[in-house]
Amino acid sequence: MFSLLKRMLKMNFEFEELAWDTNYFGVKTAKITIYNPLNKIEFEELVASTQDYEFVVINNTNNHPANNVLIGSHSDAFLVDINIQFEMEVSLNNAELYYCAKNNFQVNKAISEISNKSFNYSRFFNDPNLDPSFSGKIYFNWVNNSFNNPDKFFVVAKEDEETLGFLLFSIKENKNVVIELISLNEKAQGKGIGTKLLKSLHYYCLEEKLEKIYVGTQIDNLQAINFYQKKGFNLISKTSIYHYWPRRG
Repeated sequence: MFSLLKRMLKMNFEFEELAWDTNYFGVKTAKITIYNPLNKIEFEELVASTQDYEFVVINNTNNHPANNVLIGSHSDAFLVDINIQFEMEVSLNNAELYYCAKNNFQVNKAISEISNKSFNYSRFFNDPNLDPSFSGKIYFNWVNNSFNNPDKFFVVAKEDEETLGFLLFSIKENKNVVIELISLNEKAQGKGIGTKLLKSLHYYCLEEKLEKIYVGTQIDNLQAINFYQKKGFNLISKTSIYHYWPRRG
């Protein structure tokens, strides 16, 4: 297994065990990310390497057609999502301080409640092998695990003592920012709160000399796609995501 994994790193795909998913869903989980087109032998070797796992996520980066054909014809994996990635340069024109960004953010009940009522789009809902009650709590747990974490930053929209929404992000070693989640409560929809959160993020990035902002969303989430494009984000990639259950042929 380990010799195979070493060879994987030199090839066109990467293998990663997913500890959080394993603990959360109660099934041994791994992720395979395919970066370039594979041939049939490589893909068959890839599938063979997953037999020790109950649940495997396969990411076909850039949605390579040849890989989609291999996945569909040589495994029981099924498509659950197409993830769209956007990129935006940090700029002064988009920066304005409405709300401050802070890491090590204390547990916040209002933020947890917003996350629990949001995020209707998720690949986990598209997998009948996963318990819907667990799938529906993914983002709630994601947010709660981000509290009191030095690597997670919150921008919280709070006006008149009411929490209207939040933006959760992290900073990568290359001085780029990844937006992990944006969510608003129902009262804040259509009132420009999302724009204020994004402008506040740009302001923080300028202060910290960060260069680019990245964000991803599901292809079915047209509201999010339209928002990011309207705000100046550029589409940079599409990744098809498959779920594979090796022991449930």
